[in-house]
Amino acid sequence: MNRFLKIFSLAIFAIIAFSCTRELPLPVRNMKIVFDMPENFRPDVKYANREIVLTSSSAVFKFTTDATGAAIIPELIPDEYTISTSWKMTGADYKSLISSTELIEDKAIVILKSTANRQQIFTPADIRLAVDKMVQKSLLISKVYYTGTKDNANKNYSVDSYVEVFNNSEETVYIDGKYLALAESMSPPAYPAKNDPNFIYARQICKFPGNGTDYPVLPGKSIVVATKNAKDHRTSASTSVDLSDADFEVKDVDGTGNPDIKALPIISNSLAIKFFNMISSGGNAVFLFETSDDILLWPEVFAPGKTSGERFRKVPVSVVLDGVECLRNSSSTGPDINLKRFQDIVDAGFTFTNATSGNTHESLERKVSSVSEGRIILQDINNSTQDFVVLLDPTPRKYDKSGLIN
Repeated sequence: MNRFLKIFSLAIFAIIAFSCTRELPLPVRNMKIVFDMPENFRPDVKYANREIVLTSSSAVFKFTTDATGAAIIPELIPDEYTISTSWKMTGADYKSLISSTELIEDKAIVILKSTANRQQIFTPADIRLAVDKMVQKSLLISKVYYTGTKDNANKNYSVDSYVEVFNNSEETVYIDGKYLALAESMSPPAYPAKNDPNFIYARQICKFPGNGTDYPVLPGKSIVVATKNAKDHRTSASTSVDLSDADFEVKDVDGTGNPDIKALPIISNSLAIKFFNMISSGGNAVFLFETSDDILLWPEVFAPGKTSGERFRKVPVSVVLDGVECLRNSSSTGPDINLKRFQDIVDAGFTFTNATSGNTHESLERKVSSVSEGRIILQDINNSTQDFVVLLDPTPRKYDKSGLIN
């Protein structure tokens, strides 16, 4: 064997020898992933018996949490993983597990989930992850438009207001028999939320018609309520809205208005008017509620210290489905939280328009959380400060606006 071949053979032998003796990375053994429940869950409720998925670029591993809410990993290939888990339950189940009271329908969907991306697991160090909560109520107030605009002659135009109600659940929901209401808006406030934790004082209450299954709202769809006039307002004001195809119009059953649009009558009214009286400059607390009670038997009260004037119907907070607090904005101080009519359990925050007066065609609209198999799911953390944005395109039923996508 010549010298070159001898050196080449020795090199090949060295490579083979090294390859045979190189150690594979040792598996990570006996590590633990602990999941912490959201704050409002009872201390005895753990994230127990739930599937945990660890996904790397080359493998997928599944484990199950124990009674303490921890996943014990006996052995795992060292790598970078995405850790994910979720727990889906009904609103009824959720309410049985929490330590506080929340306004959630029994048929609502609550999803607990936790995700950690690009988690490097090369040593057996324990991992602790928080579990987040997402509530999918059935009916949500998704758009509130009250600011009005300027007409084609540059005059104030304020008859184009509307409220939109969205089905955020996976099932068809019927609007029949539910109530759309507006809290009192006196200045100074007659009944701010901080003075009464149990009641909202309504100046106007409308009741949706139907016998239970007459007016369906499909999953990911909405109904539009023209609060004054159901027509195409763009013919008079180019920056306004088309409400000619609204589902309901606030009016007397036999009242004037668009004869092609179903009437949404006001059945409790502190004012001598026949429309839903949202104020164009703000200070509108709009809410939905549901009850089997005869609400006309609920007490009506004057403002404190008054024996005449407007009388407000006391609506129990416990019957509320959703509420959006739309405060008036001030050029000097901004919105005043002391003017809130809704308790935190109804709306933990508030929203408001940028302008301090009306006629700016600003619309308050709920953000889109996600899209699942073509169905839009709106954001709802029970805080309109986070859930809503202000847009200058008050278009009913439109949810693909860039400003709505998180």
